[in-house]
Amino acid sequence: MVARDDYIVQQLKKLDALDTLNTKIDNIATSLNQLTTQVNSIQSSVDSNTADIAKNSTAIAELRAELQQNKLDVKSLKTSHNQREQRLRATTIRLFNFPVILGESVDNYRPLATRVYDKVLKPALVAARAAGDVGSVSQQQNCVEACFRAFSPKEPPPGAAPPPIIIRLVSNAIKFAVMKNRKHIPAPVEDSQLGVKRYVLVEDLTPEALSLFRSLQRDERTEKVWTLNGVIHYTKPGISGFSKVKNIFDPLDTILGVP
Repeated sequence: MVARDDYIVQQLKKLDALDTLNTKIDNIATSLNQLTTQVNSIQSSVDSNTADIAKNSTAIAELRAELQQNKLDVKSLKTSHNQREQRLRATTIRLFNFPVILGESVDNYRPLATRVYDKVLKPALVAARAAGDVGSVSQQQNCVEACFRAFSPKEPPPGAAPPPIIIRLVSNAIKFAVMKNRKHIPAPVEDSQLGVKRYVLVEDLTPEALSLFRSLQRDERTEKVWTLNGVIHYTKPGISGFSKVKNIFDPLDTILGVP
């Protein structure tokens, strides 16, 4: 009888242990369900954030494309404006190393124009006629439309270069003849006493074109740099032929063909 009672007690203890185990399993199942809910919530948040990131990435890409288009539009407008301004300078040249004389006035350009014509323009036109570039040597009134200093004609400090002179000619044909034959302009005689070795004639470029022109002159990747009708040309060391600058607002490396 005692053995039977012991057996029953043992079975009851096993049942209690099973009940405890079932309770633990239920608790674990509840925890797993809660964890699953949390994971699903997190996944939902991740999916939502991923969708937002995708939308933001698309928006950023669209903004970048718009920004790039705006840059191209600005470049196009700047190019168009520069071309118009350069066309306004089509018959204009600049003269450097032409000394300022006592009494030179900004209010009366004719005396300065006469000096420039006699010393610079006329010799070039005489050479142009000899070369067959013009039929005759134009007189000053038929050649020079305007002539003035780019800055105030005050006598520069000792050793400083005189302010350049802007010369507007009456036609492209005269400008072409003068520029083509400028090498025939004689060396200064009277002005040599003022330290002038030679007069320098260049096309009148827009500020942007002039800045690029000087950058190309300083760049070791170029050999010669010059302009023709407002377009910048250059050569490279050891390479035959020349290149033209297609757009002055391109980066220097792009202009020089550097990848």
